[in-house]
Amino acid sequence: MRWIKWICTTSLLLGMLQVSAPAKEGALPFQFNNRLRVEWDDNIYQAGTDPDGVEHDKTSSLKAIEEIEFTVNFNLENTFVSLRYRPSLVYWEKRDDDHWDFNHDVDFVFNHSFSPRLSLSLTDTLRRGEQPELVDGDLVVREEDDFYYNLAVLGLGYIIAPQTRVDVEGRNTLLRYDDSVTSANEDYIIWAGGLTLRQRVMPKTTVLGQGRYEDVSYDGADRGSKSVYLALGAEQNFSPNLLGSARGGYQRKMFNDDDLSSESSPYGDLSVTFLPSPATRLTGGAKYSLFEANIYPYASQKQAQMYLSLAYDVTARLAWYLTGSYTYSDYDQDTAVDVTTRDGVENIYQASTRATYKLNRNNWLEAGYQFVDFDSDLRESYKRNRVDVGWKIQL
Repeated sequence: MRWIKWICTTSLLLGMLQVSAPAKEGALPFQFNNRLRVEWDDNIYQAGTDPDGVEHDKTSSLKAIEEIEFTVNFNLENTFVSLRYRPSLVYWEKRDDDHWDFNHDVDFVFNHSFSPRLSLSLTDTLRRGEQPELVDGDLVVREEDDFYYNLAVLGLGYIIAPQTRVDVEGRNTLLRYDDSVTSANEDYIIWAGGLTLRQRVMPKTTVLGQGRYEDVSYDGADRGSKSVYLALGAEQNFSPNLLGSARGGYQRKMFNDDDLSSESSPYGDLSVTFLPSPATRLTGGAKYSLFEANIYPYASQKQAQMYLSLAYDVTARLAWYLTGSYTYSDYDQDTAVDVTTRDGVENIYQASTRATYKLNRNNWLEAGYQFVDFDSDLRESYKRNRVDVGWKIQL
């Protein structure tokens, strides 16, 4: 098969690079990683049962994934700059329309301290995806179309007193699809700004107050809204092995469409990190809020989520990771710009596990499994299983 020849050629080139790598080692701020994987996907079109009860046949396929990561870090006296570019090439053995996808991930980080009290941070995340998965890792549910996604965050932090800190943050989120029909309904831009005041009341306890404003605009029908968030919270170090944080408050969302009534809702976010041993890290949490809608013609959704992750170093060479999450989304016809729309809910179950084995300083073997169960009243429901094995090189 052509894709097997492609894998062998890539592996040979990477091996040659690895042989020459020691001569280039030094204090340079550059890093190069490569991941080469073969994956079995049992539902590449994410087919299942549509809202009318019609079942669609699943298509399975082998995939070859070549992912390169270039990272540049500059750590100066008062400034840190990092740029990461991760292109990935995917070959689908049995996909009819197009066997190849070329995706791009770019991450930029800039931190600068003007003084011991005043600091600035800027981050930007850019994603370019070809025929992406409906549900990705950050739980953004997208249409099956090529897209651009960008998130830019600008923050300013100031230490008012040794125990008091204020952070001001602004962010912009942009989603753009290539297809004109999809773009007309699903493209959006979000502007948000907020302020967080933290006060350390005890050596291991910090309380905080937050306020945030958000403006969501969709292309096409006027599904936009303006939201206000107010919350109180606390961060607690119960022990060196147990950390927790909690926030709770109030949200109010005002819709741009005059025919839609404003919504109010409680807001909550809870997370706990437990380190029972130096080799084990357990993280869990839950959150609930009003959220931007990713189904036309709804203008909002109520979303609840629970998640749990485990990282365990079995030996100095062998590491194991396990993650799981459940997301519940409630779409109300009262928040839809089309009066014929009905109520509907979506349940998303995700689980994944991965094991990595360190062969030597520069080489790792990997094996993983991913599962998604997407159950929806409003669009096609499906189940998807993926198994992969791979090789990672760090140069």
